[in-house]
Formats: sequence, structure tokens, C-alpha cells
Amino acid sequence: MNDVIVIGGGLAGLAGAVALADAGLEVTLYERRTILGGRASSFVHPAGGELVDNCQHVLLRCCANLIDFYTRLGVENGIVFQDRVPFIDEANRISVIQSSPLPVPLHLLPSFFRLKFLGWKDKLSVSYAMMHMIWQTSKWSGGQEGKKPPPPAPLPLSMQNWLKSHRATDRSIEALWRPILISALNDELDDIYAEYGIMTIVKAFLSNRQSYQVGLPVVPLGDLYAPCIDYLEQRGGRVILDQGITEMALDNTRITRMTLQDGTTVQADAYLSALPFDILLKILPDTEVARWAYFNNLQRLDFSPITAVHVWLDRPVMDLDFVAVLGRTIQWIFNQTIRDPDAFSSTESGTYLGLVVSASDEWMKQPQQVIIQQALEDLKSIFPAVQEAKLLKAIVVKEGRATFAPEPGCDPLRPGPVSPISNLFVAGDWTQTGWPATMESAVRSGYQSAEAMLSVFDKPQKVLLPEVPVEGIMKLVMGDF
Repeated sequence: MNDVIVIGGGLAGLAGAVALADAGLEVTLYERRTILGGRASSFVHPAGGELVDNCQHVLLRCCANLIDFYTRLGVENGIVFQDRVPFIDEANRISVIQSSPLPVPLHLLPSFFRLKFLGWKDKLSVSYAMMHMIWQTSKWSGGQEGKKPPPPAPLPLSMQNWLKSHRATDRSIEALWRPILISALNDELDDIYAEYGIMTIVKAFLSNRQSYQVGLPVVPLGDLYAPCIDYLEQRGGRVILDQGITEMALDNTRITRMTLQDGTTVQADAYLSALPFDILLKILPDTEVARWAYFNNLQRLDFSPITAVHVWLDRPVMDLDFVAVLGRTIQWIFNQTIRDPDAFSSTESGTYLGLVVSASDEWMKQPQQVIIQQALEDLKSIFPAVQEAKLLKAIVVKEGRATFAPEPGCDPLRPGPVSPISNLFVAGDWTQTGWPATMESAVRSGYQSAEAMLSVFDKPQKVLLPEVPVEGIMKLVMGDF
């Protein structure tokens, strides 16, 4: 039996560890925190003792590998999918995106044309842009344009420039494209590589009837990943918490040992790093970073932040499970009371809301009380009941390094799973997964690394699942017969 060390207990490391253990390898996973899940997990707040999610994380039905990972762990029932996606605009009108009996990619068209926050000129501009997104994607995939993908553009466009060059109106950008893409890709449209934005829209809204559906965790995020400990132990593995890796020692192009934060050293036949790229660079010898473009290029990647605000109020203020918000600083509101009915005692009736702001560079500079005040002002402008409600408590969670920044030109910097160090494999949502920085990308990276490692151990097998199937008219457009 081959033994493997996995470094990092976020989604990428957990997915890789689970896949390797299922293939019969002896896996030891080291995580520097005392809880699994990385940025998509929970923590006990030191002041109030509450189990609080770092930030509200959701998934879409098109996240095939993430759903597979949850199914392996037996926690898929901790996710509930919603087939209605509500938006609340500046006039506090609710619009809903939902499917219809029309064939894909027209299935969302009726609800799209009923959106109250876009005029007809805006809707026509969105339709025009989506047609070109489909056409562009068919070229990338071969489709009816031939079997060879087009040569890469010499200067990758930002999503903002692409939309402007495809007749997007200012209102459609501000009210539709920006809210969707900034939430999915965690950056402003000027800083998002157009290919990532186009891919996201096509996968989520235009390829499959159910792909757009939003999956909401109905348990604390940490509860989704805690079963990994038993899962690995039942297959001969171990999970070591509160123990990180501080150093790698190499002999030529092979790792000989790793040093733990308590000073002890450990060895294995192979190693899977599921660390953030900046942390990986810190524990690698400087000579190796300088020696290989694979590692050196990582110094050119950047981060983009997310801020979450958790708010407890003394009365009910909203009857939606979640809603996308237009025209305010807050971008999404999640009604956590539905998930956590024990947040209030049987004699109380209140609301626990999770608020999310992606690409929150400005809030990174603000003190907690200023952020809470701004969030409450937004809530008061949306829900009249908040005007009379008493704030019981509030928590701000800043994730300054939430995701890698999906900047134009960053794609060639993202490495594959096989590193130039012969027994080191690399995973993370920032690696070359074909997806931007999402939970699906993280799981895909773990599965890809597991596949690569199993091939080295002469145990080749397919782990990574294909994308959700293309349906309807899109099958003809994409040449997917």
C-alpha cells in the first residue's frame, strides 16, 4: 500500500484525500486549523460562542463534482436546492428567475422578460450578448465551427470590455451582469477575464435546465466536512488537526521529508499540497521557486476579498430564504433563521441574516462598526420591519484572501496538478481546473490531483466527473450529439 500526505483540509485537500482513500491508498491529512473545510467552513466565535460560517457559501446544480463529493460523504441532504432565484431592485420590487417548459437555452426566457428592473432595450442587449456567448463557447468546444479551438486572443479582454463591445447597455451591466458575475467570480467586471465570465453564464444559465438552481446549506458548513474524519479513518487513513506544514526538504527533484509546526518531520511516498498558492511558495525552498516557472508564475497571481456580515435581530424581517440585492452595497441576503431555528429560544421570535459582499476591497479598510452600520442602513432600505427591529448582535468576517483574482491574462499562470517535483502534486481552486475560483473548482482540483497521483502509482482510474450534460437546442449548437 502506498502512503500519501495531504497538506490542507479545505475542499481541495479533502476531495483529493477522499478519492485517494477510496482507491486504496493510505492517506494522512494535516490541517493547521482545528476544523475542516478551509475558507468554506465554520468557526466558534470567541465573543458569543456561536458556530458561525466564515461566509455564506452556495453551489449550483452544475457543480457536478462538488455534489459528488457531498454524496460520497453522505451529507448531500445538508444542501437544499431552490429553483426560484429572487432579485430585489432599488424600488424594492421582487423579480424571480425560474425555469419554464421551453427547451434549453430558452428555458429561462419567460422569467427573464418579466424582470422588473430591466427595460426592453436592456433585455434585448442581454439577449444579444447571450447569443454571442453561446457562439463563442461553441467555438472553444469545437461545436459546429470545427474541431480545433480558436487561437488564444493576444490580449485577453476584461468582462467589462467584452460586454461593451457586444452592445450591453449600462443598466444591463449594472443590474444583471455585475450582480451575477461579481458574486460568481469575486471581482469587478473590469478585473474579470472575459472567458471566465462567459463560461460561467453558459454553464449556469444556458446549457442545462437545472444548472442555475441554487443549493443552500441547511446545516453549518463545518458539519458538511466533519464526516471526512470518520470516512478516512474507516479506509485506513488519519486526519491530524491543529498541525500545519512549515517546510519541505528536497533531494534534487523529490521531496524527502516535511517539517510540521511542532518541529517533527514526516515522510510519505507522495505529497498532495492543497494550500493557497502564497503559502505553498513560503514552505518551498526559494531555490525551487526560482528554478521552475510552474512555481515562479504563482507570484504573479493575486487575491480578491469577500466580507460577510452576520446579523441577529429581535423580530422577523423577511419571508424569503435568500435574495440577490441590486443597488446597495449588500449583494446577497440569506435567511439563516430557516437553517438555524435554535438561534432563538422557543419564547423568542427573531431573525438571523447572513449578508455577503464579494470583491469587498473598500470594506477591507473599514472598522467593524462602520461595516455593521452600512449593512443595517441597506437592510432598513429593503425591509421596513428592520426600522423598528432591535439589533441583538452582529459579527463581521473579512476574508482578505478569499479567492484568486480572475484577472485577464491570469489563466496561463494557473498550474496543472503535476508539479516539476516528482512526488508533489498540487490542488486548489486556483489551479488549472477549467473553472474560476469556486467550490466546484476546488473539488475538481482535488480529483484531478488524485487521478495524476494514482497514475504514478500504476493505479489509474477516472475520478473527475464530466460537466453536467448539455440539453435541448444547446446540444445542436455545441455539437454534442
